[in-house]
Amino acid sequence: MNSPVPGVVAAPLIGFVAVVTLGRWALLHQTVTDRLFNRALAWASIGMLLLERGIAPRFGSLMHQLSMGCMLFAIMSAYGVAMLWAGADPNGARRRQRRYDLIAAACGAVILIVGTPAREQGTLLGQTPDVWSAVSALAFCVPAIACGRRMARVLYHELVSEDTTRRERLVYGALLTALAVGASSLPFSALLFGGWVRVDDPDLIRWAWPIFAVIVLTAALLAVPLFDLLATRAGWDRSRRLCRRLVPLWTDVTGAVPEIVLDPSPNGRDEPEVRLIRMTVEIRDALLHLNRYAPQDLPIRAAGGPVQNYAMRIAYAINAKAEGRGPVHAAPRTGAPESRDLDTELRQLLELARAWPAAKAAVDAETNRPTPSRASAGLFRRLAMRA
Repeated sequence: MNSPVPGVVAAPLIGFVAVVTLGRWALLHQTVTDRLFNRALAWASIGMLLLERGIAPRFGSLMHQLSMGCMLFAIMSAYGVAMLWAGADPNGARRRQRRYDLIAAACGAVILIVGTPAREQGTLLGQTPDVWSAVSALAFCVPAIACGRRMARVLYHELVSEDTTRRERLVYGALLTALAVGASSLPFSALLFGGWVRVDDPDLIRWAWPIFAVIVLTAALLAVPLFDLLATRAGWDRSRRLCRRLVPLWTDVTGAVPEIVLDPSPNGRDEPEVRLIRMTVEIRDALLHLNRYAPQDLPIRAAGGPVQNYAMRIAYAINAKAEGRGPVHAAPRTGAPESRDLDTELRQLLELARAWPAAKAAVDAETNRPTPSRASAGLFRRLAMRA
């Protein structure tokens, strides 16, 4: 009895699903939805392994029937997720899931009972269109269709919602695609059982490949938040990267105006997104304060762009403030970054941070004075606490 999916293809796919399952179980197992998804992946991993019955051909028929039972538990776990997405009370999720698991167990028991002749003959349920195969197909397909119908309705509703982000639409669209792939074998099997189509498929490849495709695609989608979490912990997430790009500018401008630095969080640590917002606000406030210290006769380089010229204005202002000169109230403000929202302001500050090292070095060279370093140790200590 051969495996429906070649081992060279099945092994890495099963390994991938298993790694995602273990990773999510270890790091993303807090919410009810995550736990149900993890249960579904775990049952699906076992089902995929049992589908590779070529590793034990003598027990291939039993492995096939047990794999159908595992897939039923995975399907009913996904049904629990669909109910939550549809608005069911999360507090009753455990009680509902026990009922869904009982349905999966009952359907699995039916498959094992009607599959007894197939096990004795060493054949697969569904290999021939007989009454036992029809009963087992109903026991498997009825829960699968119910879950797919519920999941498709929820996903479509979220997909067309105006509040859905582009990334969420990609995820929901991919999940709908996975459902479509999983359902692709149902019409063909119906034609086969009705006698309208005759195909020699003793290994039930028509069932195995869609099942593998659905599980692997779903695991890939569920791996995205896992990779995001790992990237965040490793400091590779977007917010941390942007914070690192802003650090030189933030250090210099807040060093010149330390009083605008916001109070740290009570535990001394901020989430990356919160820290990025704090740095953006602190840099903006510092720039507004320092702009008043820029000399009126500030030399502007014709070759420099507006961002480079403004960076030099701030560098001159830092030096002027460090030398004890008072604010120049008549200093122009037209060079300051203008924005109407936080995202635009962040992009402008990133451009300023990119031009900052060169502008600072040029101003320091013109004024023949070292870079101000007072209070830098304390600032870096604060920064380290919030990292």
